[in-house]
Amino acid sequence: MIRRTVAGSLFLLAPMSAIAQAPGMADGSRERAALAPLTRLVGLWEGDAKAMMGRGEMHDAKQREVVELGAGGTVLIVRGTGTLPQENNRVIHDAAAMIWFDATTNKLKMRAHRMEGVSVEPDIEVKGDTLVWGFAVPGGRVRYTAIFSDTSWHEVGHFLREGMAPVLMIDMRLKKLK
Repeated sequence: MIRRTVAGSLFLLAPMSAIAQAPGMADGSRERAALAPLTRLVGLWEGDAKAMMGRGEMHDAKQREVVELGAGGTVLIVRGTGTLPQENNRVIHDAAAMIWFDATTNKLKMRAHRMEGVSVEPDIEVKGDTLVWGFAVPGGRVRYTAIFSDTSWHEVGHFLREGMAPVLMIDMRLKKLK
């Protein structure tokens, strides 16, 4: 009986030790390195945005983004809120996203959630100071392109449909406050 218990315990521990020894899993250094180009986004950002609402009408909005590292610097957490100052700061956009490095696919991943209860797992690509992310929607695709520095963040979002010009959905220009 004791032999079976010890053998059973060793059997259960074996997968845990294999996970701990997997590349990038032991200390998070691989994950932090993959996120390094995005760490300039960490901080509090505010600025102006033009956002499409209703029947394709663009409205002036205020946008705030809070970006922080979590889980020992192995994930980037982004929270964005857009309001309409002309309507007593009515919230028109409230979203949260997490970006991380997936060692099994060797790629950055993102999961984003909106206040309407919708979530997506977009494709994501980082090239220098540019973050591009997008996903399929009925009738086409949505693509966001963010160009950032240590002090500024300019992001545009487009609806893309084959054979048609891109439709601008959002254009935000933010400054880093801290």
